[in-house]
Amino acid sequence: MKKLLTVSVATLSLVTLMAGCGRNKQSQPRVVKETTKKADVALWSKKKDQKLAQFITKWEKTMNQEYTKYDGHHALKTAAGMTYPADLKTATVKGKTGHMTWYKKGKGTKGYNVVALYNYDQSDSSSITYAFTIKNGEPIVLVNQGQENDWVPTKNDNLQDNFANIVEGRATKLKKVEKEEAVSEEDSSSSKSSQTSASANSSKGDDAHDDERDGYVTTPVAMRGTWYAKNEYGSAKIVVTDHQITLTDGDGKTYDYVLYRRKGQMPDPGTVTSADIERTKSWASAMAGQVHGMDTINIRGWYQSAGAGSYYSAHTEEVNGQKVPVVVSGSGAGAWVDAVFYPSEAMANNQGATQYSDLQYR
Repeated sequence: MKKLLTVSVATLSLVTLMAGCGRNKQSQPRVVKETTKKADVALWSKKKDQKLAQFITKWEKTMNQEYTKYDGHHALKTAAGMTYPADLKTATVKGKTGHMTWYKKGKGTKGYNVVALYNYDQSDSSSITYAFTIKNGEPIVLVNQGQENDWVPTKNDNLQDNFANIVEGRATKLKKVEKEEAVSEEDSSSSKSSQTSASANSSKGDDAHDDERDGYVTTPVAMRGTWYAKNEYGSAKIVVTDHQITLTDGDGKTYDYVLYRRKGQMPDPGTVTSADIERTKSWASAMAGQVHGMDTINIRGWYQSAGAGSYYSAHTEEVNGQKVPVVVSGSGAGAWVDAVFYPSEAMANNQGATQYSDLQYR
């Protein structure tokens, strides 16, 4: 399998993605302060559960999403193929045994005591599921965004902070949300900054600018989210929003591609200055269409005059007997596959350089 490659819009050169993707430390959740001397007093209650439901009703509107709550009686089934709380028995947290248990009072002594579950189906095969848990007295919100039953602490401050507020008996406070949930779960601070910028641009709408940009190119909904790839040469991660693709290579370097349609003809390469390149370093000349039967975004450097650029396609593959949403990365004249990006890092590690018969490799 070839090395993972992408086109840098600043230098118009190919960047080899190597191993060693850095990780930022998670912010630590607040510790619950006991307000009673009774050791057996529950940390969760019907009243707190109602407050959480009221908060979710407000929060989901800011996300343009609609969540279904596990009611404690009827199984919560997700589009990703999970059934909760039954599948909590086999759940892992950050790739390790998680000991996630549905325990309504939240006072269990082992692992993550799940006191509430909420799910949003993004498509026919993908979903976002939140588990509101209490572990050793600490309120921790976990999220699962892939087919694999692996959970990670949420990056959504609104959820984590307000769940802690509810557990600790404080009032909730909904902060302004500027990006989609899939982006808010992104764990790279540098990527977060660029995504916030992209969200600000997105709010302007798909209109023309006062330069050579003729509005945004919109990514397929099935492609949006955080995706991971790994092969014998290294690792990579991409975050896809409505008008942007952010790639992090194995060295932790981040490349932002804001997707625009080009207005007019490409200028003569001899007229492009270093100032022009710096000004447009995060702009990608993008096109949306079908490649090999998949919804695809093709991106090139803003002043790239030769080469096919990079291709990112929304697709579905069968992994361990289940249909899994993936993003396929390709390059070259034949849009040959460079890598397959999975919805979780654990799945990417497990699948490695697996090749699929329905994809076209060089």
